[in-house]
Amino acid sequence: MSDLEAEVRALREEVENLKSREEIRQQITRYGRGQEWLDGSLMDEVFWPDAHVDFGFFKGVWKDYKPVLMEIEAGGETTFHFCGSPQIELQGDTAYAEVYGIAGGRNAGETNVFGGRYIQRFERREGVWKIASCQYVLDWHIDQKVEGPVGGPHPELEAVNPRSPEHPLFRRMGIDVTG
Repeated sequence: MSDLEAEVRALREEVENLKSREEIRQQITRYGRGQEWLDGSLMDEVFWPDAHVDFGFFKGVWKDYKPVLMEIEAGGETTFHFCGSPQIELQGDTAYAEVYGIAGGRNAGETNVFGGRYIQRFERREGVWKIASCQYVLDWHIDQKVEGPVGGPHPELEAVNPRSPEHPLFRRMGIDVTG
């Protein structure tokens, strides 16, 4: 093999790895977005139906956890999920990720904020990266009573209500956007 052929091969591999990491980062972002908008179809684009999930209170497969998750998320006045600083390791069609997460919600004058991390395994099947396993590990938690409406001292800021794909600000953003 010539030096040029070896260089082209190495560049192709590097580009494929960069594409894979970006596709996985997008899936991590979609994970939070799907919960915020109560968008079950987007969540199905993030998880394989047979994905194992472990959130402490629920251990099982995604297809069984999805209705539980959607009920929990719909129960809050407002929620927030931020996933950041993903560390992604690629091994062929499998990837391992550790992702920091801050999530919270407000309901009936109480605000709850959770800080933790997701330990995830992604699998690429038929060219698509999705979560095959996800465990949430809690690092810290804060509960706070807050009286008054959502927005507190800033009533001029409109809360997203209802949080659903029917909201006028909702815009479909799934795998089709970057695929």
